[in-house]
Amino acid sequence: MLRFSILLCYFLGMTVVFAEKPASATLKERDSQKQIDLQRKNGFGDNEIDTLHASIIENLRKMKKLQELGVDKTAAQYLAQTPQEHKELYKKDKDGKPYLEIKLPQGQSYIDYPTVFLYDGIAYIYPKEDFSDLDKIILAFRRVNADGTIHVKEMRRLINPSPRSESPEKDEKGEAKLDTNSDIRLEYFRSLTSDTIWPNDPVQTSEADIAMVLNDEKDPLPYDKQKHIMMSYKKMLRKISKQTAFKLRSIELDQKQMITKILDYNTN
Repeated sequence: MLRFSILLCYFLGMTVVFAEKPASATLKERDSQKQIDLQRKNGFGDNEIDTLHASIIENLRKMKKLQELGVDKTAAQYLAQTPQEHKELYKKDKDGKPYLEIKLPQGQSYIDYPTVFLYDGIAYIYPKEDFSDLDKIILAFRRVNADGTIHVKEMRRLINPSPRSESPEKDEKGEAKLDTNSDIRLEYFRSLTSDTIWPNDPVQTSEADIAMVLNDEKDPLPYDKQKHIMMSYKKMLRKISKQTAFKLRSIELDQKQMITKILDYNTN
């Protein structure tokens, strides 16, 4: 537990603080620990997270149908005053698997003041081959100090290898069965050289300096950090859901404009 506590602090960019373990636990503390153990056993299911997964894949399914109709290619060719180069919606990774790239927030970070960092974030969204659900989600965040003689470069990645949408299955209480999210993986990369570049690619050639799993049965992360990670993941999913919805609306608008262009003739 201590080992992972230290690693997680590095992952989140926090200061490690050691506290002496109390000699004996109070009744309240024991009850709290029981709740934590139960939560870990059941996983970190969240109805909103499953709903956001469902929203994202639904947006991707609708975009796929419009792509199959050739809306994006036709719009690039005919809607502008001059033909524009058509950009494919999906990129392919080193293994040939298609993914959608979503830009996440970028700017300056003052969390380690007086050192100022520049940061950026990218999400890689993998649909299943038949678009029945999401296959994988990777969130990558890079940062480098904006001043000083030594370049401290870091990249943190959160990988959900099995994001699931709302399930029709029920648990023993008759409620919707939630994805446990226990297999979410965390990766941390660090370099002190100015020529180190981690490319905008979901498949990295270099191994992570630190890697851990959100809810490892044998060595789980500290509970408060587990909750923090899930809250951060949910926050990013909200942004991704909004951006995929925006992309979908943009393609739908192109389709409507194409129809208008075809029907817009002067009968006078």
